[in-house]
Amino acid sequence: MSITVNYHQADNCVDIIIIGSFDFSLFNEFKDAYADFIGQKLSFSVDMSQVEYLDSAALGMLLSMKNSLGDECEIELKGANDFIRNILMISRFDKRFTIR
Repeated sequence: MSITVNYHQADNCVDIIIIGSFDFSLFNEFKDAYADFIGQKLSFSVDMSQVEYLDSAALGMLLSMKNSLGDECEIELKGANDFIRNILMISRFDKRFTIR
């Protein structure tokens, strides 16, 4: 379980890559991944292609991220497997995030 953050200044984009289980154990690390960018008008990409498990705490962390960054920031959730994508759709995350 780990998180990698890549900031692309030329594109005004932040990539957050999550590997392994996306659960409460990543709470502080996930918050730290975007905390330095609060108040900046950037786009964010959360790469979930290597996420094996996602729980309700992870959904709450994504919502907290959205609330902290504000509506000006576009957040894309990408690469989720079919099972995790289904959870995101059932939870209606497609209304708040771009899901690819």
